[in-house]
Amino acid sequence: MLYGNRSTMSALSRMTEGNRLAQCFLFYGDKGLGKKTLAKWFAQRLLCSGTGEKPCGVCKNCRTVQKNVHPDVIWVPHSGKLQGFSVETVRDICSQAIVAPNSGDKKLYIFADCDRMDTRAQNILLKIIEEPPAFTYFIFTAGSRQTLLPTVISRLVPFAVSACTEDETLTALRELGWPDADAQEAVAAFHGNIGCCISFLEDDNVKLLVSLTKEVVRCIIDKREYDLLKVFFSVSNDRNSALWLLHDLEMVFRDAVTFRLGQDIPSISCDPVGAGMLAGKLSTAKGQYFHKCIGKAHDAIAANVNLQLVMSALCAELMSGK
Repeated sequence: MLYGNRSTMSALSRMTEGNRLAQCFLFYGDKGLGKKTLAKWFAQRLLCSGTGEKPCGVCKNCRTVQKNVHPDVIWVPHSGKLQGFSVETVRDICSQAIVAPNSGDKKLYIFADCDRMDTRAQNILLKIIEEPPAFTYFIFTAGSRQTLLPTVISRLVPFAVSACTEDETLTALRELGWPDADAQEAVAAFHGNIGCCISFLEDDNVKLLVSLTKEVVRCIIDKREYDLLKVFFSVSNDRNSALWLLHDLEMVFRDAVTFRLGQDIPSISCDPVGAGMLAGKLSTAKGQYFHKCIGKAHDAIAANVNLQLVMSALCAELMSGK
């Protein structure tokens, strides 16, 4: 089931029905918003052999796409420490893309989570996505348009994937079988981000990271440098946990700056109370500076810079008087 993003789904359906369908797409947005779910829905929409509303969800194509076993829907595998796409893999895709589909008249290649895609791999793809065979389609998902080269972006039709409303998220979690109290707790932390809410409910480490994010905020407010170092050290051997923590911290500072500016924008962080406290402590300029520092640290860790060094440097910046 796909919740939210009705306008995007309608636009994609109109393109399909009006014979104005492009062949290369980018679905971008924050983690947990359902980019890969949308990619799967669109694959079903393209390949559905049912009658009436598409995707029907019950024909053979819809069912095999849903189960990730359709021979003409290829989820391109990641590789390497950074989980990008190797040059060899991309070259193989380019050579396979010209081969006719196994069944039907379309085939799709889905490059999911392209945020760490090597520039060499992107450049190799340019030719095939500029002039793809009539039966071949490409779908890319990423956190941001800026993660891909401008030359690649210019050949894609981009669609931003947005968060659901909190009511939609609660409905989704209840339909998935979560008790109301648990669903409410998850939505309080991640609002309209269904993917992150599910991770919060299923993974104790995510709950821990939410708690650590709140502790980091209190350390910054109270200028407790040693305690801040201890929190950062607790995730300094786990790159994914560090990335998750810094992402959540970025959202808190985003909230703090918007609160400081008096903008009536709903909170998107796991700690709106802490964001409000920061807004009362920091100037707008300092809040923006700290937000930028956290973003740079996140990008450095994603680029495989030494984790301990990055976290130590970030601690010093957050404790600075700038």
